[in-house]
Amino acid sequence: MWIGNLVYIIVFIISGGMAALGILTAFQLYQTEKKPAMAMLLYHQIFLFSFLIYSIWGNAVLHLLLNDLQLSTELSSKLAFFFPMIGIPFMVVSWFMLLKFSFLLNARDTQPLFAYLFFPILVLLVFLIDFLIYKEVIEMPDNATLFVIRIILGLNLLIHLLFLLPFFIIASQKRLTKETGFGKKQALLYFLSVCVYSLAMNFYDTFDFISGGIAIVLLFATGVFIPLTVKLGQKLPSAELSIDFEAFCQAYEISKREAEIILEICEGHSNKLIAEKLFITLQTVKDHNHRIFTKTGVKSRVQLANLVRERTGN
Repeated sequence: MWIGNLVYIIVFIISGGMAALGILTAFQLYQTEKKPAMAMLLYHQIFLFSFLIYSIWGNAVLHLLLNDLQLSTELSSKLAFFFPMIGIPFMVVSWFMLLKFSFLLNARDTQPLFAYLFFPILVLLVFLIDFLIYKEVIEMPDNATLFVIRIILGLNLLIHLLFLLPFFIIASQKRLTKETGFGKKQALLYFLSVCVYSLAMNFYDTFDFISGGIAIVLLFATGVFIPLTVKLGQKLPSAELSIDFEAFCQAYEISKREAEIILEICEGHSNKLIAEKLFITLQTVKDHNHRIFTKTGVKSRVQLANLVRERTGN
């Protein structure tokens, strides 16, 4: 018994460390890149590990309490089912952010309609399952925990299939896959790792604490796969060869108007002069400046001009 407890303590420390590593790495990527895709990755990591910590370790604590309370088998099964389901909203948001990351990485943003449909459909699906179980249309098995795991794993695999689609169906010259080092091969490897931990979670209780510990470690390790892959494979601007100004704008997702303003800034022109030359208001120029600074990660006009010179060689 003490060996099992020791294993789970070690697994808890490892999983907690992986969760912290994933979130911190994603945060560093966002701080460095300041790109919408990196923001989605950061949010994905936060909500993913919030759900995993709650559902796995919260469920473990619940089972300990249920054993002490000596409740009926039927009531214990229902509690074991509904308790993890409360954390489903965290997972749903995590899935949404993952899909947003995938599309943004491949130079496509999702339409607002996607968000309007995605959340209601998944939430309704989860509540439908809850309702059918409550009405005993779906019979609750003796192993309620495994039943919950299989429902979540099924939905998770479906979401990750959708995650793969943009890498294969979208043709764009503005992809961030080369810059981040996360392309088709990495996406397929990530999906394979999802399949591996899904298989492991289906048999998490086969060999008691041994299989359970392995399944949990695989699950958390896959969670940090994307940010670590991007961190190790990204090409920082300073390390790249010189590119032309058009490629510079594509790399930082600069719009046509913002590109015009960058050129004026590099010429040393003031905001007022830029506004007069481009026939726009002074406030509009300032708004464009703010967006340009955010996208490129600079804090001043001088830093912006230096960055353009470093990247383009001009």
